[in-house]
Amino acid sequence: MTETNVHGGRRRTRRGEETRKQLIQACIDCLNERGCAGTSIEAVMSKSGISRGSVLNQFPTRLDLMAATIEAAMRAMMADTRARFDRIADPVERLRRLCDLYWETLSLPMSAAVTEVLLAARWDTELAAMLIRVTREIDIELDTNTRRLGAEAGVNDPDALVVHTRMLILSLRGMTLELMFDPERQVIHHALDEIRASHDAFCDRMLSDPA
Repeated sequence: MTETNVHGGRRRTRRGEETRKQLIQACIDCLNERGCAGTSIEAVMSKSGISRGSVLNQFPTRLDLMAATIEAAMRAMMADTRARFDRIADPVERLRRLCDLYWETLSLPMSAAVTEVLLAARWDTELAAMLIRVTREIDIELDTNTRRLGAEAGVNDPDALVVHTRMLILSLRGMTLELMFDPERQVIHHALDEIRASHDAFCDRMLSDPA
């Protein structure tokens, strides 16, 4: 039985879709265990237990595999954050928990895999070009979700909330990178407390009646 959707001009079977998901998960695991340089087609084959022919049928090149993995990981991170938001009924509380919710998502293994590839893309122009499309699409979704969150909470400056959220995510991603090297580095944990306090103050301003 085939899927109804067509991706990249090719129709995939349900079995092929499952194989693709297994390979993407294996690639995420390899990125976390070996880094980007060590994540080859062969490494993903070994991790997944899937034959070379099946791998190449889904991803003809390592570049195709990396791009698909990062797109899947980024979209999974967006879905993870939305699910965390949805578990909080009060929109104002969702806004105030923004820092912690993004921190939880950015601490997941798939986020570390994304960071590995983004860093590698600095020196790989082909990889960077493929990632630009994905990251721009994610940016649009992120800003849309942020504006929706702000509208539900009743913020007085949606544009400021969008900028604040971007700064928050960038800061938190950098902190997770630091903790990859030294999970016990206390200054990073203190910095997280400062970011939380700054976010609380920002929320107070956004939720107050404009003068």
